[in-house]
Amino acid sequence: MDAVVQLIGGKYKSMILWHLAQKPQRYSELNRLVPASTAKMLTQQLRELEADDLVHREVFPVVP
Repeated sequence: MDAVVQLIGGKYKSMILWHLAQKPQRYSELNRLVPASTAKMLTQQLRELEADDLVHREVFPVVP
């Protein structure tokens, strides 16, 4: 249980994971869905989730 809490224990991590479980999201979409977080905090939380292999980041060469 301690390991799970450490992995998703960030302030916005559970909310981010919930939104990403619904469908893949772009950064700007996540930023709108989690309005209480700052851009810096959202980026930090996403990088931590990626480092823990809980999310996969894919970079597309085109802008929608």
